[in-house]
Amino acid sequence: MPSEPNATIDAAPRPPIAPMIAVICGAFILSQFYRTTVAVLAPELTRSLSLTPESLGLLTGAFFIASAAMQIPVGLLLDRYGPRRVLPVLTFTAAVGVVIFATAEAAPMLVLGQFVIGAGCSGIFMGGLVLVARWFPKDRFATLSSVLLAISVGGNLLTGTPLALAAEAFGWRGAILATAGLLLLVSGLTLLLVRDAPPGHGWHDRKPETLREAVRAVGTILARRDIRGILAMAFVTYASMVTIRGLWAGPYLADIHGLDTVNRGHVLFAMSLATLVGSLIYGPLDRRFDTRKGVVLSGGLAVGAVLLTLSAVPDPGLPVVIGLFCLLAFCGPYYVILLAHGRAFFADHLVGRAMSTMNFFTFAGVGVTQVLTGVVVGRFGEGAGGAHPIAAYRAVFIFLAVVLLAALTLYASSRDKPPSDETA
Repeated sequence: MPSEPNATIDAAPRPPIAPMIAVICGAFILSQFYRTTVAVLAPELTRSLSLTPESLGLLTGAFFIASAAMQIPVGLLLDRYGPRRVLPVLTFTAAVGVVIFATAEAAPMLVLGQFVIGAGCSGIFMGGLVLVARWFPKDRFATLSSVLLAISVGGNLLTGTPLALAAEAFGWRGAILATAGLLLLVSGLTLLLVRDAPPGHGWHDRKPETLREAVRAVGTILARRDIRGILAMAFVTYASMVTIRGLWAGPYLADIHGLDTVNRGHVLFAMSLATLVGSLIYGPLDRRFDTRKGVVLSGGLAVGAVLLTLSAVPDPGLPVVIGLFCLLAFCGPYYVILLAHGRAFFADHLVGRAMSTMNFFTFAGVGVTQVLTGVVVGRFGEGAGGAHPIAAYRAVFIFLAVVLLAALTLYASSRDKPPSDETA
């Protein structure tokens, strides 16, 4: 009798899954690193390259806009060729982007570097999710995805205190450029160690699709009414957290509380630790309470409440701000449950495209949100020493909260897909 498509790792012979997941985690740590570097380096980048708030928003948004544009093609490639061949090409591309970014002498080249890095990092998390979906049972998807995410938060930790110290010692260019070699190492290890699916998995016996069939399958995913609320939620879920952690937290701490590079790094490091803990806690909640929709609604409402509090407190002291930022980071990783909710609607042969479709909305949401918030901050002008007023940041918090609550309203009508449906 042939193996089931979701055979457990214990039932699968060699090669072992651990080295594969370790390589993917290393790649995703680097991807997370590049997503959030600007939060620490924003004041230095602004001074050295004369960046405006709009330029900062475009700079961070470029990574996610490129990632969004790549999601559908990456999903097609992962389903057709597998992570082993796709990911080395992508990580090499990201290394090229790092070199462009680190050597940029003007804002356009800086943005181009971020765009190329975003394109190169576009399939890393998706490749990991595809491996999890193929090597483990369906009902473990949310838990294992959250573990993968928690490990990858190491990239966010690196953009806290370690990046701040490296930038102080070697300059921001040297600190960033050194990571290109790590990407090349990960590219080679992926080709050497990763295997696309366990022996006996249906992926090995699949009939290759034509391009027309593959594109038609993506159209089928987008046409499904029962996931529209999930896609709307995907557009704002990650954006509502990473727009703060990856962009405006650093400038806020510099402008409002006068923190230097290293002390900003300490706060962002604490936020990353909170994200790591939150990721591990969220992972098993869908199985514990047998609901994915309920966990997502609860997490979204918690994040919305924190954003509204940040906007409403008239003169928050630094300890209050740090506490609220860390609470936001802790509550934010509920998007791993949203991914599991969306993945549950699709068969295994569509898992790459289904996840990439959700990631398209996720990354597009981050890119659009970061560009728009850059415009919002820019409308308030600058005060003494080029600092932006607290009203500008409050406007950002309100904007994020309103958009998130609107998406929650749409998502509330979605059909739940509890884990018990998959284990029955």
